[in-house]
Amino acid sequence: MKAAVVEHRGDVGSIKEIPVPQPGPHDVLVRVVAAGVNPIDWKRRDRPDQRLPFVLGQDFAGIVSETGGRVRKYRQGERVFGTAREHGAYAEYTLVPEDGQGQPVAKIPDDVGDADAAALPTAGLTALAALETLGVEKDTTLLVVGATGGVGSFAVQMARDRGARVIGTARAVNESLARSLGVDEFIAYDAGDVVARVRAAHPGGIDAILDLVDDADDARRTGELLREGGRIVSTIGALDVAWFAARKAVPENLALPTSPFDSHAGLRALLELLERGAIRVMIAGERPLAEAAAALEESKGGSVDGKLVITVD
Repeated sequence: MKAAVVEHRGDVGSIKEIPVPQPGPHDVLVRVVAAGVNPIDWKRRDRPDQRLPFVLGQDFAGIVSETGGRVRKYRQGERVFGTAREHGAYAEYTLVPEDGQGQPVAKIPDDVGDADAAALPTAGLTALAALETLGVEKDTTLLVVGATGGVGSFAVQMARDRGARVIGTARAVNESLARSLGVDEFIAYDAGDVVARVRAAHPGGIDAILDLVDDADDARRTGELLREGGRIVSTIGALDVAWFAARKAVPENLALPTSPFDSHAGLRALLELLERGAIRVMIAGERPLAEAAAALEESKGGSVDGKLVITVD
């Protein structure tokens, strides 16, 4: 099969012919139709301790090609989506366990397209886990730092669905997009001081922050906007937990693979939101498998709004 493979340190990934993985008793072999692009894909590629070789990508949508002898939930020909962290997703086939924490899989409803399904898992589950961790509910004042990216676009919509008041940051050119997602107060990070603007509008502090962008120093400054007992989540591990705790805030560096939402139930929750119109998937563009490495570089540039998707013929 064709797959986007990283063989050596410093490789960006290239299309290679490799064997189709063979399912064990509890495994599902999937013919990949589409694969989602996430920052974790290029971050994993660029890690100096990443085991080589490996197939790029993890989020997929496709069709069950074969099942192990003990698989009961899925049948050949069914459409499924999920996360393939072990075998990768930028390939003609991938392999996932029927039930596995950290590699969830679920059936795709007939009214959900392959590209939308492939774009959902990592970004959608991260947004869902973050909002649960932050305790976002009706009338919560939530700041989303990076409101129009993959995770941010889902988080804003989910928070709006819960009745929260959402403050969102993005580039100035993305104001109309951010507001269409559900941002109540928009702040352009390239046109002024975000922290000063939020502090002026909310002198008593805000309830919660989902920070998808800031490094440790910027996260501390942003965190000063929280009221006493407020919560902050970073999806990039940037929070100094002791520093925030000393200031009576509740911090968490969210790691999706250890979250209970990184599961079949989490995927079903995303589908429920999608099917009732509470969220929509923002597809920034589709790229063929041959351009997988270029798509990762596009993602790494940091200016993609929504999700890029790799299509596999």
